[in-house]
Amino acid sequence: MTQTRHFLITTTLTLALLAVGCATAPPPVAAYTPQFTYAYPALGEVPASDVTIAIVRPLDAKGLTKATSIGHQNAEAFTAAMTAQFQEMFNKKGFKQSGPFDDLNSMTFPDKKGADLSLTPEVSIDVTIPKVTADARQAIPGVSDVKIVDKYAGPCTASGFVSFVLLEPISGQKLWVKKVDVPPTAVDCTGEQAEGDYTLLQNGVGRALEKVYQVVMKKAWDYLSPEEMTLMKKQSQELRTKKVY
Repeated sequence: MTQTRHFLITTTLTLALLAVGCATAPPPVAAYTPQFTYAYPALGEVPASDVTIAIVRPLDAKGLTKATSIGHQNAEAFTAAMTAQFQEMFNKKGFKQSGPFDDLNSMTFPDKKGADLSLTPEVSIDVTIPKVTADARQAIPGVSDVKIVDKYAGPCTASGFVSFVLLEPISGQKLWVKKVDVPPTAVDCTGEQAEGDYTLLQNGVGRALEKVYQVVMKKAWDYLSPEEMTLMKKQSQELRTKKVY
């Protein structure tokens, strides 16, 4: 009778440990797809402008889009959306446009000569993530493998600045720079995931960049006025006259 009771107690204890161990494994987190889009203010009919602006794809000054960074895919979507948004914005403001070009060097001489100005967004944004602590779970010798769970407590934060740089395309001389400061923009990234799964953090970075995108594109809309771009075209033409282009 004693042996039977000992067997039952041992079996019950083992099953209880297995049940607790399985219950503590974190469920997978669904990937979030950020929406990088800006709703423009309502405008009446905009007269066509005689200003032609070459759009140059954003320069990633901080390496945010590198494959080694957390949320790099969201960062790539951020810069790609910015390029497309400028194309739409220029149409709404009546500007003529060319591009997008990878950089100024990828423009041919006819491309440069045909554009009054070139616009390059320079993205300098840092992303910080909460510190990770590792937790070993389901460690039942001889019964269950050890599972490592990464635990995060705190926000994912994006901060820095984005500059809009207008150049005279042939000489590459700067004519106009507008800097948009991005204050720390935080999204809670508290949670836990299986070791090596960064979906939780990637989602947080994506949501933070969504907020940053709204701030940046609103400023771009305000800065790129037809009146000021006409003045910038005049400066570009004066520069070309001096350099005999």
